[in-house]
Amino acid sequence: MSVLFFKPIPKVTVWGDDHVKNYFGYHDFPDSVGQAWVFSGIVGDANFCLTEPYNGKSLYELWENHQHLFGYKKGDFPLIISLVGPEDDLSIQVHPDAYQAKKSGFSMGKNEAWYFINPPISGQIVYGHHANNPEEMDVYIKNEQWLKLIDYLPVKKEDFVYLPAGILHSLQKGSIVYEIQQATDVTYRFFDYDRKDEQGRTRKLHLEQALECVSYGKIENIDSAVVDGNKTTYIANDSFTTAKWEIVDELIFKDENYQLVTVIAGDGDVDGVRVDVGSNFLIPVNTEVIFNGNMIVMMTTKEGE
Repeated sequence: MSVLFFKPIPKVTVWGDDHVKNYFGYHDFPDSVGQAWVFSGIVGDANFCLTEPYNGKSLYELWENHQHLFGYKKGDFPLIISLVGPEDDLSIQVHPDAYQAKKSGFSMGKNEAWYFINPPISGQIVYGHHANNPEEMDVYIKNEQWLKLIDYLPVKKEDFVYLPAGILHSLQKGSIVYEIQQATDVTYRFFDYDRKDEQGRTRKLHLEQALECVSYGKIENIDSAVVDGNKTTYIANDSFTTAKWEIVDELIFKDENYQLVTVIAGDGDVDGVRVDVGSNFLIPVNTEVIFNGNMIVMMTTKEGE
């Protein structure tokens, strides 16, 4: 058993353009793709395997029926990995924690994180807000002081930002981001800058749900990166573990957890198979693989329990 490659899923969005298509070499994508899901096990919206003996099977099917690839089975496939490249600012939004998500019928909350391959043009993202409690939040909203309410976090190339459920946030235009999230595909839109489409319509907001989920108090993005040679581990918690590997010449890799791998820079081969920017493959649990070349890869897993 070696690595298993997966086909990315294009996601057309109102804020999309050709950044994802061009940077990652997804030339068969349509225009206005804002993001590509490169690993998803959501039933009906899962990536398909391109490698024998599982060619044509979805990641959902592999998780359900071929657990020897992953090492454990507890609930739904836990992660969505996507590549995001907005041409315009995203809406200001919030995700539910485990409690709020389960009230709405989801199996888990939605913590997420961004690794900045390229930073936004503005050099910052929306990250948190200035209201100390629901009463103050209500005043900001009633006075339509949206831009006074939100807080910002400076970001630069190669920064890693953790976005716990409940934080008000927004990715800004010009970014190219490797995104990790728990596999709850729900977003509550808090504010969208009163933007209108060609028909003069604004996008639907989910203010009531967003206010039920939003957290209060200052949230600091703590840099907890641990560097060990050519490996940088950015986060390791109950939701996901993500590391960056900078590969020069050869790397022999094996791990007790499965790894979802995306090449974000450079090229080479993995077990003799050519890979370059935008390649996505699963390393099954306890499988030894050999990387050759000069490349940077992101690896994400949810550690076994």
